[in-house]
Amino acid sequence: MGCPICKNSEAKVGSHSGRDAYSIDCPQCGQFTISRSAAVNLKNEDNTLRWKISAWINEFAPSIVTSTEIELARASAVPSIHHRADRMLRQIVKDFPAGHRFSFESLGQVHHSGKTQDDLIFSGRVLVSSHLVPIGWNRSTKEMGYMVDEVLCKELGFLTGGRYGNYQISPKGLLYLEGRRESVSSIGFCAMWFNAEVLPLWTDVIEPAAREAGYEPLRIDSKQHNGKIDDEIMASIRAARFVVSDFTGSRGGVYYEAGFAHGLGLPVIFMCREGDELHFDVRQYNCIFWTPDNLEDAKSQLKNRILATLGQGPKRVP
Repeated sequence: MGCPICKNSEAKVGSHSGRDAYSIDCPQCGQFTISRSAAVNLKNEDNTLRWKISAWINEFAPSIVTSTEIELARASAVPSIHHRADRMLRQIVKDFPAGHRFSFESLGQVHHSGKTQDDLIFSGRVLVSSHLVPIGWNRSTKEMGYMVDEVLCKELGFLTGGRYGNYQISPKGLLYLEGRRESVSSIGFCAMWFNAEVLPLWTDVIEPAAREAGYEPLRIDSKQHNGKIDDEIMASIRAARFVVSDFTGSRGGVYYEAGFAHGLGLPVIFMCREGDELHFDVRQYNCIFWTPDNLEDAKSQLKNRILATLGQGPKRVP
């Protein structure tokens, strides 16, 4: 049978105890459980979308992949280059800690064993390229190679080496990861004025729009914590998939948090109450302007903006 998603014949397939489902252990897609009906439906899946389904499952790791999850994966938007590079770097560091050099096996060539670039084998200091294809939301090993050489090495400087050999994580890469949480992709962080007059924006617009788009909305005053509030805000933004920033009231903290999110490469969605003035630094961004007497329209605009930017999230719509 092989993997029902990427069709890799090396995948181990077993019946799931207690469920009408298969347990899959695929070298590319990873370990997951898929319902029998979803596996059957995937036989007719468009091959041009299989890479996206594989990447979506790799990132969101649903407890069981059903036809609903397949639809969510199809509708998902490809994350930012920064997000993709982050995920690839983390996997590389897990396999090869600081000071260890490695190379990619069979990237773009057939090597002595007769296996091709899509073979999925780990061997000592060799990392086979296909392992990083779904982790980095790549369509192919060729695109994965571009992300490693042109993005992680040349543009970001998180790796040293090049042309598929003698790679090593750089000090810059280690400093980037230090104290940085792994992205929790279902969170939509909200930066806004904590004032009673704009509370309906949260309860009637941002919170329901994020949930209907499949994401978990988070406002820092609703989060339980024991640390410094500034540290919690920064940590929460680092762990978010995107940020909604409402500039009503011209709060300096909102501008700071939006800038911090931009620096991390996170998508930022801009909002502001009609009539409030935006600082000139952010006026060029496509802002959702809202009015207190038409919050339903604001909710619809925000939901559509989230879907257009990120695609449907992994949370089931309530």
